[in-house]
Amino acid sequence: MKVSSRSILTALVSLLACTGASLAHADVVADWLAGKLPAPPVTYSGPAQELKFGHPAPPASIVPPLWRAGIERVAAVTNKKLLFKEYGAGTLIGPKDGFKAVRSGVAEWATCYVQYEGKGLAMNHVWELPFVTPTNPMAGVRISQELAGKYFAQEFTKQGVIFAGGAIFNPTDVMSKKPIRKLEDLQGMKILAQGFSPEAAKALGTTLVNIPYPEIYTAFQQGLVDALFWVDSGYIPYKIYEVAKYHTTLGLSGAGIHHCYNPAWFNKLSPDLQKAFYSQQEPLGMAMTKITQIDYSKTAKATYKEKGVEMITLPPAELQRFRDKMAPVVTQWAADLEKDGLPAKALLADIRRLTDKYNAMSPDELMKLSTESPVQGIK
Repeated sequence: MKVSSRSILTALVSLLACTGASLAHADVVADWLAGKLPAPPVTYSGPAQELKFGHPAPPASIVPPLWRAGIERVAAVTNKKLLFKEYGAGTLIGPKDGFKAVRSGVAEWATCYVQYEGKGLAMNHVWELPFVTPTNPMAGVRISQELAGKYFAQEFTKQGVIFAGGAIFNPTDVMSKKPIRKLEDLQGMKILAQGFSPEAAKALGTTLVNIPYPEIYTAFQQGLVDALFWVDSGYIPYKIYEVAKYHTTLGLSGAGIHHCYNPAWFNKLSPDLQKAFYSQQEPLGMAMTKITQIDYSKTAKATYKEKGVEMITLPPAELQRFRDKMAPVVTQWAADLEKDGLPAKALLADIRRLTDKYNAMSPDELMKLSTESPVQGIK
């Protein structure tokens, strides 16, 4: 699945056009994609390495062009010494295989989906809790990076991989077969959601259905699910608007796409190659988040209107009812982890503190932080 720089650029131009953005526009993410930002110097003059990056995303996903851009940026900043080949669509790893594949060396760098790992990543599941993820998902990327050394990276290390960061999604909304205008409308629904707290689903009076995303459309058609907690960049490429005609804005729970890399491989690299490779991790997460979440959502409303989807915005008082209903779930999650000796309450407090710091920052400001003042030393 080798791709050229030209084909990557063409794919990104197409993707940016879909989101109303442009590589020609003054935009720090676009500058990164175009290779206009400085990177750490590399003096290593040894042989190049041919390496593997794996992800499970199908062709319908809008994310692969950005992974290809990340691969291209790593090649560029390492003077073509680290040459990753993309293995996508599950050709190398599935959604549940990332940690195992990277740990065993099947791939040196890959997606490591926290939401599919049931054990050992308790603190990393914090973004799946209701109303914890910042409304600005790029702020979530920065917060995740800043808190990784304190809370998240150790859990990756215990899995035999190194935490690389990744994208944070917009807090999820819901698309459904029947309109959801109040809390009670969710009662009894069969909800498809990946990375959503079972306790939160129970509090909402819903039943969680675990179905792989490529099978979502068919699940709606067959009546296996009534609604889906997801984001615009999932709903539209997967054409959920054809089988669910109601979209209710909730901003309920977050999730993301984490990346990790193999420590045995990384530790053998020269220090300058290590620094150059790592320098692209936070900007990649920021770029993925901006283009697939912030930019994509700006133009999604036009698509929903064209496809006849009713857009429902809850009154503030009704949305507060959702928040009040979910608050005990978060409190109990923290209490349970504290019993196991994990500092969950401190984590939640740090997320709130950093949300106040970063949530109002613009995409350009946050992208600049990731390239000019990246979080260092996460292992």
